[in-house]
Amino acid sequence: MGDGGMVGNLELKMTELLCSKLCHDLISPIGAINNGLEFLRDDTSGMLDEATQLIGSSAQKAADRLAYYRLALGEGGSSDQIEFSTIKSLIENLGLEKNLEIEWAGLDEAGTSNIRKSNGKLLLNLTLIAADCLPRGGKVVIALEYSDDNPNITVTINGEKCTLREDVKSGLNSQISTASLTVRNVTAFYCMKLAFNCEKSLKIQDESPPSIIFRVS
Repeated sequence: MGDGGMVGNLELKMTELLCSKLCHDLISPIGAINNGLEFLRDDTSGMLDEATQLIGSSAQKAADRLAYYRLALGEGGSSDQIEFSTIKSLIENLGLEKNLEIEWAGLDEAGTSNIRKSNGKLLLNLTLIAADCLPRGGKVVIALEYSDDNPNITVTINGEKCTLREDVKSGLNSQISTASLTVRNVTAFYCMKLAFNCEKSLKIQDESPPSIIFRVS
């Protein structure tokens, strides 16, 4: 098989794994909605208020995750650019769900600026990796160095049990084989591809637990 076929298989597997991750992250809130509906069907359960609250909170969580992944993984509109404020809002909402303190730096012009869609997707997916590295929550500092619509990015994460698992880190290997790409490392691999689309590279600048620094430049 030629190199083109190998690249094609790798890209196809990346797509399949990202779809799997999306479905996995939606199963929990949708399953909770179904549980709430079952309570509603049981008139003798005496759990009407609890069921209504469960359905409402779970539906909101599912909607939030769909909105996040629509931009993180999907087309997210026809334009090549996206408002930075949209990306910022999605990341901050994820922070609330994942117990992450999100801090921004270098935002003097970002409030009303547009950025490249690939750059926005990169920010969203880097935050997913940060959340994965902080199972007990923590602080995520996202620093942007603006150059038109394509800023350099530094993401610093810090917190208890902060760690970048080897199975996640393996996705940052540009020479990774199709067989080695998994649902664990596909987000890191996708981030690397997005950085390439921004004419940049993604590297681990420092890994000294309880702190990890990712650099896109």
